[in-house]
Order: sequence, then structure tokens, then C-alpha cells
Amino acid sequence: MQAFVSDANDTFNIKCIIRDISGTGCMIITSQLHELPDFVQLIPERFDQPLWGKIMWRNDKMAGISFLSRASKESLSLLHDCPSSAICEGDDDEPLLLGNTVRPMSYAERLASYVPPKK
Repeated sequence: MQAFVSDANDTFNIKCIIRDISGTGCMIITSQLHELPDFVQLIPERFDQPLWGKIMWRNDKMAGISFLSRASKESLSLLHDCPSSAICEGDDDEPLLLGNTVRPMSYAERLASYVPPKK
């Protein structure tokens, strides 16, 4: 399945292919893995909302992503501590993904604005 993978702030979009997807994670394939941070959003084809995840392992062209749950309403109170970031650390050292605060772009919106990398 085709997808886009991006950092939490939507700074860039990288096209990838999803393999071996399950309820807890997946493997992605892309030639631009070196540009990805540890915490990412994955937007599969035909999805309107991203799947938030953490890269657990990576090699030259493949990476394993573990899906993360969205932050609870109580954890959104941490927004005042990190207003310019989409990810903050919680008390349990798990990332609090604040995706509910901003409307993320869908796969179709990303595809419409995608510019392939220069070779």
C-alpha cells in the first residue's frame, strides 16, 4: 500500500510503501529513511487521518514503525509547556501526540502538493 510519512510538524512528506501492517505497527520502504525523525505520522492511501508512530528500527531502505495511541484529553493540558511542538514527553516518558489539536492533511491532499525529491 502506498503512503506518505512525515515528521510530527508536517515539515516534509516522503512517499513510501507499507508492508507487513498489523494493529500495532508496520514496515515501510523508502529511499529517504535518513531524513525521518524517530516519531512520525504515517498517512496510508485513502486515509484522511494519520497513524502516529515511532520508528523502532531502520536500515538503508526499510524501517519498522510501532503505532502510538493518541493523547488523552488530560494530557493536552501540557500544550502550554510546548506550544511550538507536536510532541512532548509525558510523565511516563511516552510521547504525547497532539494530533487532535490541528487538522492533519489527508493522503489526497499530500499527493496533490507532493514534489518528488531531486536526484
